[in-house]
Amino acid sequence: MRADISQDVDRCLQENLFFREPATKMKMIDILFIYSKLNPDLGYRQGMHELLAPILWVVDRDAIELNVHKDFRPTEEDDEMMVHLLDPVYVEHDAFNLFCSVMQNTRVYYEHNRHRSANGQTDAIPIVLQCEHIHNDLLAATDLQLANHLQALDILPQIFLTYPRNMGSSLCRGASVRAD
Repeated sequence: MRADISQDVDRCLQENLFFREPATKMKMIDILFIYSKLNPDLGYRQGMHELLAPILWVVDRDAIELNVHKDFRPTEEDDEMMVHLLDPVYVEHDAFNLFCSVMQNTRVYYEHNRHRSANGQTDAIPIVLQCEHIHNDLLAATDLQLANHLQALDILPQIFLTYPRNMGSSLCRGASVRAD
């Protein structure tokens, strides 16, 4: 399982130096591996690394290294609490907890249950069923011309409607514009 995770992490946002760092890759692999071990019913699924990447990037960027800011001395209780909350020692822990929170709402997109899709195929996962409903029913009712255009282009609904993959990538790519 670590090999599968590592393969995905190695390809993750290589245009951003942060994601090429061995320490970053190891954090991502560890977080995803531990998550998959704690959730054996789901395990690791391709694309989870794309949800984790922006979380880890933001948590890491928000961390405050006190040895860099030697002149900073927490003066108030709130300042001291922020120093502890943003301690770089806990970046991996914080990213793991945030990832777990995100997965509570998005895990359904990664579950592989036996369902029948609208066209009668088996093994459709819930996100595919949801995408088909959005495209075939909701989009067609709202904007028939767009629905027909996408269908004419033979673009599968899950390609343009998949939240975790596209939103995760968009968040990370948007954040990587200012990459160090």
